Amino acid sequence: MGAVVTTNLKDAGFEGRIYGVNLKGYDSVFGFPCYRYVRQIPDPVDLALICLPPETILRVLPQLGRKGIKAAIILTGGLSRRLAVEQKRRNRRIEELARELNIRVLGPHCLGVLVPDAHLNASFAHIDAQPGRSAYVGHSAALGSALLDWAGARGIGFSHFLTAGSSADLRISDIVDHLSTDRRVRAILIHLEQIRDANRLLIAMRAAARSKKVLAIRTQVQDKLPPGLIDRRAVDDEFFARAGVLQVDSVDGLFSGLEVLSRARPLHRPNLAIVSNGLGPAMLARQQLQVLGGHLAPVDNVSERLTDLWYADETGYNPAILPANASGDDYVRVLTELEKEGAIGGILVVHGPNRRSDPTEVANKLLPWVKRSRRLVLTCFLGGVSIGPARAAFDAAGLLNFDSPNDAVEAFFTLAKHEMAQERLRETPTSMALGFQPDRDQALQLFRQAEDNKRRYFTWAEARMLMRLYGFQMVDSTFGVDFERVLERLTSRYFPASLRLVHEAYCYPFAYNETPAERWRGVRIELNSAEELRDARAELEAEKAERFPNSRTLGWGVQPMRRKIDHLQFSLGMTRDEAYGPLILFGEGGSRADMLADRQVALPPLNASLARQMILRSHGYQVLAERSDHLEKDLARLTRALKTLSQMVIDLPELAGLEVNILLQPGEELLVLGVAACRGPAQRPALNPYPSELVERLRLKDERSVLIRPIRGEDEPLLKTFYAGFDREALRLRFFGSRLHFEHRELATLCQIDYRREMVFVALSEGAIVGEMRLWTDVNTNELEFAIMVLPAFQGTGLAGQLMRKTLEYGRDQGVTKIVADVLVENQPMLGLGRHYGFSIEPDEDGVVRLVLPLETE
Repeated sequence: MGAVVTTNLKDAGFEGRIYGVNLKGYDSVFGFPCYRYVRQIPDPVDLALICLPPETILRVLPQLGRKGIKAAIILTGGLSRRLAVEQKRRNRRIEELARELNIRVLGPHCLGVLVPDAHLNASFAHIDAQPGRSAYVGHSAALGSALLDWAGARGIGFSHFLTAGSSADLRISDIVDHLSTDRRVRAILIHLEQIRDANRLLIAMRAAARSKKVLAIRTQVQDKLPPGLIDRRAVDDEFFARAGVLQVDSVDGLFSGLEVLSRARPLHRPNLAIVSNGLGPAMLARQQLQVLGGHLAPVDNVSERLTDLWYADETGYNPAILPANASGDDYVRVLTELEKEGAIGGILVVHGPNRRSDPTEVANKLLPWVKRSRRLVLTCFLGGVSIGPARAAFDAAGLLNFDSPNDAVEAFFTLAKHEMAQERLRETPTSMALGFQPDRDQALQLFRQAEDNKRRYFTWAEARMLMRLYGFQMVDSTFGVDFERVLERLTSRYFPASLRLVHEAYCYPFAYNETPAERWRGVRIELNSAEELRDARAELEAEKAERFPNSRTLGWGVQPMRRKIDHLQFSLGMTRDEAYGPLILFGEGGSRADMLADRQVALPPLNASLARQMILRSHGYQVLAERSDHLEKDLARLTRALKTLSQMVIDLPELAGLEVNILLQPGEELLVLGVAACRGPAQRPALNPYPSELVERLRLKDERSVLIRPIRGEDEPLLKTFYAGFDREALRLRFFGSRLHFEHRELATLCQIDYRREMVFVALSEGAIVGEMRLWTDVNTNELEFAIMVLPAFQGTGLAGQLMRKTLEYGRDQGVTKIVADVLVENQPMLGLGRHYGFSIEPDEDGVVRLVLPLETE
């Protein structure tokens, strides 16, 4: 191993000093000076490469610490594939030592690190990486080695190429953090096996996805399926979508997806218009789009201006079919009309060769139009012999060109999927936007009550009380241990009735296997009298004794039947995934056979937009759309229920499972028919909720009142107005360049933050933003960088000081070591603010100085 790694270092042409360490006492190895002990190396060392047997690693790390080495790569082969128990013990000890010695450790069982621009190949890879602008980071050394070979054969280069192996210390999230701040890196390709800290990884990927193309592939090793789900692919899809990352399912997909994303123009709407000179190829494209779940673009307005198209009745003008002998000018005329239609997202041109149409002529006319167009345009020149020059021209221009309609549509779907992920990335759910205040304290008392009674489950009464505390309405019901006393409480409004035998196993959510239709529900329905209830009781007791002999009976519940509208039932709830944490669930209810198949998954927290998207993905929505007379109102009720459930998950970190069957009543509020809940160890969501605890109101020197709070996703219009209140010079001093206009995407990015890596405090007066403090935490240096702006009308009122106070408090709470700001030398007001608060001023470069304030944490 050592010989391979040293040879790679030498062959790559690394320009720094390299030393070998070997107990055999060699004077040199492969032309590099060699020493018996690390302490004998005369110069400082930046990186140690460990190529030793596994049992020696724990002895070597302290030696590196004493030498002052701050980074190490463990390249020991086979270490993490040994006995699992021993592997985990050694990895834990490596992590502990790394923390004690202040050394960052990559590995064990990693391939190493390759940085072609630095001529660094610190790996045991069998070939070197070619230079490029994309970075690859993964877990598996074996997959990484194969992928490096695969990329080399295709001329694909990398800015960085490394694998993390068992990640005893450095994890994928740490590496993505570093790569996201490197301006040389335009795209990041990620391979994931295990996920240890979903919150940390999600933050890192979201930060990277805001400025770079990020694609990921995940291989699942031994992931346990979350309760209530039969397929975890939906969970992975949701995780990567909320990160703004394009998830692919193959190595080939990583690079083909990267190529498509790199060449494509922005896709503003996820629909496609198809133009072709043949019906058959166009219909193949449309069919593939439908198979993938894509959408055809509406072309109603354009059809009035394109009256000479063929097969219009059959296609509805999309696909738009030109005559077989269509010229390049004919294509350009149609495309020009389509480009005017704002409702159209992408355009696919499919051209088939024939005797009456010259592909080269068509390509020559199309090429300059496609290059000028701001619309996403994909082309497909069908054939082989006669279309070579056309394809070559488009390939040389770096435009999206494909061999078949299916390939082109799949590329479009990749772009649409990435754009939808970016939209999900820009969603920032807020906290407590429910229109009422849930009684969180009383809800927590229910958890303590269950804990005191050594129960994981909530009783019939506790589960229903929990729902009431969060504003849900419950169906009329009565419950008791004594069956006859339950009967005595019944009035005529309970009939026809349902009777449920409540036992311990039933109190847990998702208490069924992968075929819910086989679940014994312990219920009888359509009971019209006390005698029928007694007969049903006897039947249920006999069945329960046979099916659940060890599950203690807790009592009997009776509810009135809701026969009239029982088809409008929905199932919602929450479960936990070992990797991703809490998950929100929604789907069709009432039909046990469809319940698991229709279950949609989302990461909390949710806002109205995310909740609505979740509902629209379900089959239950299709049923609702067919039967509802007030669809928007019904959607609003379901959306509010999901938002409330999301808030419940945020408020109650010990909530481990919740399953709710709700009834949608025309013109009325949702009604909870049944609920089961359980508790577990506290677990935080993968996504950070809005930090409402940081909101405060205060008075300025001139007695004006301002509200200081973290920025929200919906603040985009307010932020645009705020920036419009500054002149060109003020914006130049803030953004280090001439600025006057801010596009929607940039403003959305400025408003959509993760509240952990990035924090923005805005000051509002009379509903308008009048001040902004923007903070970034550098996880590599543990520094907090800030930038501040205050409207001219509020300068001199003490607002800047209040924002600075807020920043100092936040920095101490976050445990950062210093607060810094890069400032143009001519920005005297900012320099004066820094001096007032004790910042030192350090020269930087190119007319920029740095304000620095060491911070003592309390």
